Amino acid sequence: MLLVAWSTSCLCTQVRCGGGYPPPAFPVEELLLDESTFPEGWHAHRDSYDPEDRLPAEQIALGLHINGCGPYSLGAGQYVYRFFDGAEEAATAYRTESALWFSAREGWGPWGTPPELPYESPVADQFRLACCADQTSSQRFCQAVGQYEEYVVLLDVDMNPEYPECMDFNDLERIVAAVDDRMASHLGKNTY
Repeated sequence: MLLVAWSTSCLCTQVRCGGGYPPPAFPVEELLLDESTFPEGWHAHRDSYDPEDRLPAEQIALGLHINGCGPYSLGAGQYVYRFFDGAEEAATAYRTESALWFSAREGWGPWGTPPELPYESPVADQFRLACCADQTSSQRFCQAVGQYEEYVVLLDVDMNPEYPECMDFNDLERIVAAVDDRMASHLGKNTY
């Protein structure tokens, strides 16, 4: 199993390094999913990860793709942000970043939660799951974002309903639940 991740941590010479918040009890890399969580054929890939310099957070990402699902390959990404000043800063970032992540995309329809995706996070302090559709093809783009204490986790996935074997709503719901399970396990939270 191949796991490819990109990470950026603060340098301790930075003023905001760590804020006043205690260090995590585990490496942030442990919060990333792996290929086995995705349908067969998805692979981690090596693209450069460009951290969000404007966010005062330790950041790590995992990128995946699958070929043979229509004229294009499909992609997915998981991005984990651990905010240096804790849960309050993460809550603020969740609201501001969600507005960006779920903003209108040229050539795509509005964001909405498909009836096939009724998932609500039992773990996240704040959570949103929505999709938008390309207006010229059957391609969909779905995102789930959750705030878990001092962490914000974004999952984005390309889907093509003409190729459900590559990714369908059941797969996506299972992947989002895996993010919740991973967060609950590491933060000592119940999932029920």
